[in-house]
Amino acid sequence: MSGDARANRKLLASQELPPCDGPKLGAFEIKRPSIEWLEPLENPSSEGYVFKVKIESKVYALKVFKFFKPATERHLLDDITGKNVTDEMLAFHTDPFYAECRAYGLIQESERKRRRGFQKPMAANCHGFLPLSRRDELVLARKGIDLWKDIPEDEEYRRRAQGSPVRAIVKDFIEPELAIDLAVLRRILANVRSLNRLGILHWDIRASNFKAGLLVDFGSSWTEPHCIMDAVPTNVSEEWWWTDLVMFDDMVEELGFSLDNIRARPNPAYLEKLRSWDS
Repeated sequence: MSGDARANRKLLASQELPPCDGPKLGAFEIKRPSIEWLEPLENPSSEGYVFKVKIESKVYALKVFKFFKPATERHLLDDITGKNVTDEMLAFHTDPFYAECRAYGLIQESERKRRRGFQKPMAANCHGFLPLSRRDELVLARKGIDLWKDIPEDEEYRRRAQGSPVRAIVKDFIEPELAIDLAVLRRILANVRSLNRLGILHWDIRASNFKAGLLVDFGSSWTEPHCIMDAVPTNVSEEWWWTDLVMFDDMVEELGFSLDNIRARPNPAYLEKLRSWDS
């Protein structure tokens, strides 16, 4: 969220978000739907809660986001690089809700451009963002969910924004799968590379964020153009673009596979051999 409660209500009534340069996600096609809350889903994210829900007889995964202080990530910018980056821009680029809107918006743009050819999906299909009704907010409250708990009650932003709509994103529900094998890992790596080529740096590559080889969570992602990426020196941003590949290799080893069978980064021993051939 970026403003007071009244401004945020107006913002969530938009047809697409966020209202800044770059990709955008459209609103869920059903306005004020009747939601049947079926069960909570396993969710390793600290950004919100995920539920299996039914909307008009169709089952979805619904991610409900915690509220987010706009200036949370300002520590990544120094006084010089950050002077032209407003708190509103930081919110639209780093708030997990808007991060998912921008990532899914870019993925959908790419899919529309390639519609004539066959293209395997890179992520769980997204059906749009959805501001929840007061009725659904009460359902969450009865479940003991406090979406403001990460922001102290005396925080000035919380006082201004309290009463803002609860934000959610509607996605395909993907049934739990069997253990990840090498074939699934190869698909995951191809998807991670494709996302990076599109301009999406995920920042959170781990097994729990994949279902059937597809990414299901983009709350930590940065999508170009990105105000922090644009503000730091080029050598810093270039180093950041290795993050997803480093995390993929870490995930491979955590799952018990050998990097000799699959890896995202070049094998250091192989690179050393190439250098010896060149000398």
